Amino acid sequence: MPVSSRLLQPVSMIVLTGGPCSGKSSSLAYLTEKLSDLGFMVFVVPETATLITGNGIDRRKMDKPGQIVVFEEAIFDMQVSFEDTYKQAVSRIFPERRKVILLDRGIMDIRAFLTDDVFNGILKKKGLTRAAVRHRYDGVIHLVTAADGAAEYYTGENNSARLETPEEALRIDVRTKESWLGHPRFKIIDNSTDFEGKIKRTYSAIARFLGIPDVPPAGEKYLVSHVDLAALPAHQRIDMEQVYLRSKDKREVTRIRRRGQDGAYFHFLARTRHAGTRGLPIEEEELIPEQEYLSLARLMDPKTEVLARERICFLWNNQYFELDRYKGRHEGLAMLLAESPGPESGAPVSIPPFVTIGKRVTDDVRYADRALARRKTNKSA
Repeated sequence: MPVSSRLLQPVSMIVLTGGPCSGKSSSLAYLTEKLSDLGFMVFVVPETATLITGNGIDRRKMDKPGQIVVFEEAIFDMQVSFEDTYKQAVSRIFPERRKVILLDRGIMDIRAFLTDDVFNGILKKKGLTRAAVRHRYDGVIHLVTAADGAAEYYTGENNSARLETPEEALRIDVRTKESWLGHPRFKIIDNSTDFEGKIKRTYSAIARFLGIPDVPPAGEKYLVSHVDLAALPAHQRIDMEQVYLRSKDKREVTRIRRRGQDGAYFHFLARTRHAGTRGLPIEEEELIPEQEYLSLARLMDPKTEVLARERICFLWNNQYFELDRYKGRHEGLAMLLAESPGPESGAPVSIPPFVTIGKRVTDDVRYADRALARRKTNKSA
């Protein structure tokens, strides 16, 4: 099965988002230099709202809700056009090079400034769903506003289009984080370290998105004995199934995955390999058509079975959580995946009060996806 030559996207699109004064501009400069040093061609799409505001369409002059809606819809249209134009152009002009497009905000950011009904109306008008919009991007990194944890650095001096007070910045930051819930590669970078550490953590997240060897993510996995679903904060529910494929190389794991929400389904082909004999694991992944997914599913490793679950994505205490509730043979099994701020911050994982933990299973191979997918065998005594 010749998948190795197809797994790297010809152009990766990664969103840098966050609340006002979160460090996106400084991060973009650092990331451009670092990724260029590694041989990537890096293209930066500037923030559409800043371009519009800085060139005369000033939100401060709008005093009617209808004006804001038209303003945000204009941002939506321009954002889609920028992204599509950049991706098509660099693909055609530099077909043989490894390319990354870094976006100063993405389409889902618009939801932070509109009611859900209005935003859903715009999506319907454009013939899009939230799931389809999220899956345009290969990764999303949310930089938390300086107003949350580093208030002394909150300023509008580096962006004349910034209109928000620190209190408004906090509200926008929360709404923006909630807008991206459900993306398969979503990382929150808080202010638990100094700004240099914040930028380095941002680079580490992008390195993982692109399959560049780097420090593994700091995360924890827990068995869940009970969860009060009624107490969940804003969240997204994703239906998932994962299929492991036959492989001749024991050092590589190839799998396909199906993610669905609101009737929209997306299909992925992924491979995990190691760089060298003792290298860090590198994951390569791409979107594939449904028909290809169904064809590849026939190559399922006969020692495994389809692993199905519902994933609930939510935020608590500026941390991103995924609650997996398994189906089929593992009905009743639930695990909480918590991505911690990282070793540089020294901050522990804060377990939400509405989740009751059974035990920590981060390093327990019995609860790894591949182990759970392995068929149950009857061994004779």
